[in-house]
Formats: sequence, C-alpha cells, structure tokens
Amino acid sequence: MNGFTKKDTDTMTSLEKGLYLLSLFAEAPYILTVADIVKMTGLNRTTVYRNLSSLEEQGLLIKDGKDKSYKIGPMTYHLGNAYLINSSFKDDLLTVLEKIGKESSESVGMAHREGDKVVSIFSIETHQPVKINDRPGVFYPMNKGCFGKGLMAYYDEKRVKEILHGLTFKKTAENTLTKTEDILKEYENIRKQGYIESIEETVPYVMGTGIPLKSRNGKVENVVAISFFKQKDYMKKLEKLRDILFKYKRELELYLP
Repeated sequence: MNGFTKKDTDTMTSLEKGLYLLSLFAEAPYILTVADIVKMTGLNRTTVYRNLSSLEEQGLLIKDGKDKSYKIGPMTYHLGNAYLINSSFKDDLLTVLEKIGKESSESVGMAHREGDKVVSIFSIETHQPVKINDRPGVFYPMNKGCFGKGLMAYYDEKRVKEILHGLTFKKTAENTLTKTEDILKEYENIRKQGYIESIEETVPYVMGTGIPLKSRNGKVENVVAISFFKQKDYMKKLEKLRDILFKYKRELELYLP
C-alpha cells in the first residue's frame, strides 16, 4: 500500500502529490497513463500531467513515447540502493559475491541496468589494498569497463544507437573506446563470446573481466565482474578469473528477481 487514500489528495502539498504519484508505480500494474492516475486518485488531469513531467525530468519516471504510459525510472533505483541492500535476495547475492572474492582474492562488483542507465549495486573490496570498484549507486559510462559495455551490449540495439548518436567520449586510459563504430563492434563481440574484458579502459593499469547475468524475465540486466591491477601474465589471469565467474553464474542468477 502507498499510504494515501483518495480523499487525502485535497490537503496534500505539491511535494506530497509528487511523492504520492511516484508511489503508485511501486504496485501492479507498474505502468500507468495519465488517465489511469486521474481515475485512481481523483486529481485533475493538469495536476497529474505536471507532476509526472517533473518526475520524468528528474529520471524518477520513464515515459513510453508510443502509448504515453509511465514507469519507474533509473533515478528511483539509484536513490533506493541503500534500502535494496537490506532486502533478502541482496543478502543471498552478497554471500555468493563474497565467495567469488575469496576464491579470486580480487575486487568483485555487480552492476544493474535500469532503463538507459547502468548503476553499481555491489562492491566487494576486501582483497585489495587500494579501492578499485565504485561504491553502490554510482553510474557507469557505456563506452568502457565491464559494467557499462556489458550491460549496454545486451540492451535494445536501436535505443543504444540513439544514445550513442548524442554522446562524445574522452579517453581516460590507453584503451578507452571513443568512436561509435568501435563501441558497437565491441558490443557485438561481447554478445558473441558471452563475456566482457576491460584492459586499461577506465584508468591505467586496471584490468577486469565480467559475465552477463539473466534475470527471471530472460533479459540481461546485471553483470558481475572481477577487477585487478595489471601484472605480467594478465591474460592468463583474466581467463582464470572468468572461469571463477562462470562457476558461480547459475547460483547468482537463481537469486536475481
């Protein structure tokens, strides 16, 4: 339940109305139109549209261009990470990630794609003297690193091209991808081989390998990856770490919503 009733809307402030409308998307059917909300709440159409537009501008909602419906946006996921960490399936995932960290003796992380955004949801750093992974809640770029590349590789291809068309990228390390054609080719390679590699793409001397994870809806919405500092035999190291990730792939997918 969202905690409000229809009669409460008459005395709500503007902020309360916005939060109330946002809360409606946390319950089935999860996708609503302006007309749906007007019927549900008793608020007038102008008020509903104004609030939904504001929520969309902030990334809290996403609007479907075809049927004009709305659904939860990536910023909602971003803000809700602290709460999500405490949910039961998160505890199960953390247990598996900790096992991966112990077996690999390296930094382990997990990221999730929500809409057009890729966000960090877990970071295990117990085996590194220097922090490599980003804290939960940080967004990743789509042109570099295991998380950004891996999750956008399995996203809607048409939408990916639309996003890339409006972006420019700067090199942050020797192998950072900056050209659209190179990024799309990398996505294709990721889909063909079924795993991701990042070799000095984000910052110098940092390597990483990751694998895609399918949610219960059959879509790739999460990637788990291991990162480490460059060493002489790093290609063998990447292969060894990838084998560890595949070993735990099925177990991780069992706990995904």
